[in-house]
Amino acid sequence: MSQNQVELLQRALKREKAARKAAEKILEVKSKELFEANQKLQDINLQLETSLTQADSQLQGVFENIVDAYVITDLWGNILKMNDSAVTLLGFEDANEDFNLLEMLDLKEKDKVESWFKGMLKEGSSTDFQVNITTRDKQQKLVHINSSLIYDNDIAVAVQGIVRDITIQNKYKKSLEAERLKYSNIIANMNLGLIEINLEGKIIMINQSFSDMSGYNQEQLIGFEAKDVFTLDNEEAELIEEEKRKRVKGESNSYEIKVQTKAGDDRHWLVSGAPNYDLEGKQIGSIAVTLDITDFKILQNQKEKLLTKLEKSNDELQEYAHIVSHDLKSPLRSINALVSWLKEDNQGKLDDVSLQNFALIETTLEKMEQLITDVLNYSSVGAQTSPQADVNINNMVLDLCQILYVPEHINIKVLNPLPIIKGDKTKLQQLFQNLISNAVKFIDKPEGLIQINVVDLPTHYEFSIQDNGMGIEKKFHDKIFKIFHSLNKSKDSTGIGLSIVKKIVDLHEGEIWLESEPKVGTTFHFTLKK
Repeated sequence: MSQNQVELLQRALKREKAARKAAEKILEVKSKELFEANQKLQDINLQLETSLTQADSQLQGVFENIVDAYVITDLWGNILKMNDSAVTLLGFEDANEDFNLLEMLDLKEKDKVESWFKGMLKEGSSTDFQVNITTRDKQQKLVHINSSLIYDNDIAVAVQGIVRDITIQNKYKKSLEAERLKYSNIIANMNLGLIEINLEGKIIMINQSFSDMSGYNQEQLIGFEAKDVFTLDNEEAELIEEEKRKRVKGESNSYEIKVQTKAGDDRHWLVSGAPNYDLEGKQIGSIAVTLDITDFKILQNQKEKLLTKLEKSNDELQEYAHIVSHDLKSPLRSINALVSWLKEDNQGKLDDVSLQNFALIETTLEKMEQLITDVLNYSSVGAQTSPQADVNINNMVLDLCQILYVPEHINIKVLNPLPIIKGDKTKLQQLFQNLISNAVKFIDKPEGLIQINVVDLPTHYEFSIQDNGMGIEKKFHDKIFKIFHSLNKSKDSTGIGLSIVKKIVDLHEGEIWLESEPKVGTTFHFTLKK
């Protein structure tokens, strides 16, 4: 080998040695970098495993503790997993039961379920699906489902869903809707007009009755203020503004207003207004119920005119009764005086028949004078009524028993203490006096008994005056309270006493009736308002 060849070989070996050292250095650096990268990868894997474990633990906690029912099934409806809420909702005994949820579905909703499932397969999820089911423990429920697919390498392998029981909610919703419809129908068809106004005073709703009352339809009223639609004078306009201020303050009340309808008719309305609130209690305007009282106002005016006319007629009648009474009694007294003079002038000259005729004339004159007095008393009852005052009936009856003539063979008993009532003392005294005197007059037994009693009723007192007299036949019970109707034709009876009694009872807003049996006795019952 030549020298040149040796040198070339040495240089080649040197270059190779240098290249090998450089490669070893590079390999050493790369090995170190690879080791460090491997260490970092191990750390990252450890962190990832820890994160996955924590995430899985968190998801398991959510799964177990979520309030809503959570269910995982395969694509054919077989349950793979469910939480405790699902066990309770679906009526299972535990979470490990092997069951296909499709068995719970209502067969009538098969098409609906198939359509829902196809849509979920296409979209990957579904919300707000409602279906009727029969739970494992045989309960009928309506459930709401939000669901989505679970994928493995982009292939759908299962379905997860949150299920809520909305049975009660649905019933409540239907009930509310039924109530809303019912009240809407009531509002639309009730005879009273209804109008709703917002805070700006503009009409936002009326019912058909209000439209009929006013002559305007909804299009002509909605969005307008009432004062701009109905022709009002200044006084009525001010009243409307005052009522609006009351509504803003939260006040409710009723008032009368005169309006002019679309046809130009003046009508009187009774309006009951109240503030209107939303569900949060915030005032949103007012609402008013209206009633057309025009006819009532006309009748009221007519009544007032009639009452005025009647009052005048009563005064004239009262005055006339007094005049007639005086004018009738004067000639009676004159006749009575003439008869007395004739008897005195012809004393010892008149035979028995003449004396009997004179006695008959005197009796007739007495009865005629009593009749005139009773007619005057009857016409006076109600014409001049004293102010209402507390009247002690017990003391009044005891006083009457001392004043009235009561034969010794008749005993009067008050069975219970009699009350104090509001009334006209003079007329109440006349009432009890007439009935007690009447009982005394018609007792025909050797031992007479009159019993006075009272019963406390909610709004009235019911009094009774019972005697053991001759009694009254049933056919006369309805007649004895009529004026001039007397069952006994004695000189002491004019047939007006019981008519006066009934009139006094009527003035005290009561009723009077009787129970009686001939030869046994009679009980008069009457009520007086408390």
